[in-house]
Amino acid sequence: RSLSLLFLFVTLTNGFTHSLPRKSVPSLTKPGRLPPLPSSSVPSFLAKIRGGDDNPANALDSAKVCILSKSTAIAALTTASLQSGPWGVVALWGIASAVVVPLTLYRQAFSFSVGYGFSVFAMAVTLLSAFSPIVWNSSSYLLTVAVAFYGLRLGSFLALRNIVNKTKARELKSFDKTPRLKRIPFAIGVALFYAFMCAPVLYGLRAPPAVGSVASKIAFGGVGIAFGGALLEAIADWHKLVVKQKYGNNNADIFVGPTGGVYQLCRHPNYLGEVMFWLGLVVGGAPSFGKSITAWVCSLLGLYGIVGIMRNATSRLDKKQQEKYKGQDAYELWTNQVTAPLVPFVRGKSDS
Repeated sequence: RSLSLLFLFVTLTNGFTHSLPRKSVPSLTKPGRLPPLPSSSVPSFLAKIRGGDDNPANALDSAKVCILSKSTAIAALTTASLQSGPWGVVALWGIASAVVVPLTLYRQAFSFSVGYGFSVFAMAVTLLSAFSPIVWNSSSYLLTVAVAFYGLRLGSFLALRNIVNKTKARELKSFDKTPRLKRIPFAIGVALFYAFMCAPVLYGLRAPPAVGSVASKIAFGGVGIAFGGALLEAIADWHKLVVKQKYGNNNADIFVGPTGGVYQLCRHPNYLGEVMFWLGLVVGGAPSFGKSITAWVCSLLGLYGIVGIMRNATSRLDKKQQEKYKGQDAYELWTNQVTAPLVPFVRGKSDS
């Protein structure tokens, strides 16, 4: 899979490269040879082809200008790709990769934790910039704001948890088993998945539904689901962190909850909120997809992937808790009261 992904990445990169303007090069007097230069001018010539001259201060200034101009060109290319054309999802992929890859190099598990949240935030902020100005009360703008809030909140929370919860920090560090350079293909693949998940926002901004239309009402419904899911996950995450910090540090083998609040809806309301959020994104963006195969395929693949991940995480955590806390009164009372693992009123297989 890594080789296939790398081949796709190289192919797409070549597409970008061929679309960029190329600078002319000096004519050759003979194949492979530059025109002869006086020996005294060689140092000056070498400095100039690097973007400067033989004065170190001027050469440094020229290098700064060169880096700035290339950064500006990349930003302009990214903006143009997001606004229209077939390269929008690829541009999102590049943005996500710029966040996920360095964080994965630092800590492998960050690719699907801190890198997940902050890459989503980076894509949302870039989209807001690329499509600015946007009508503040439009469904497409509110959907993008929801993504920005979700990504920043999740990334910040996971980073904070890694600092205050030493057990979780050690657990994440234990994943550092792959040499750093070999983590890059994996990180790039994960970034592509995140780009797929954010695709509905991209297409929602490209073709916002007409105000007052049925499509607009559906889009606003998606906005509501997304914000509701983001808030539910935020509440559940914070509740769990507070309870674990207060009661769980010295009682790792004793069930301390949480069992109240949103944890009366289902046993894993944070996962429910995450599913709601990404479902809301697809509902909010779908009215703008039209006949775009790329929009439908990428968005639905992203939703299918995250729902599958959350279902597996729910089953895995349920099994882990049952093995660890089975027989404890507090745990048995809670699981008998709250029989839905993920979706409220839908009992789990083991509770049927």
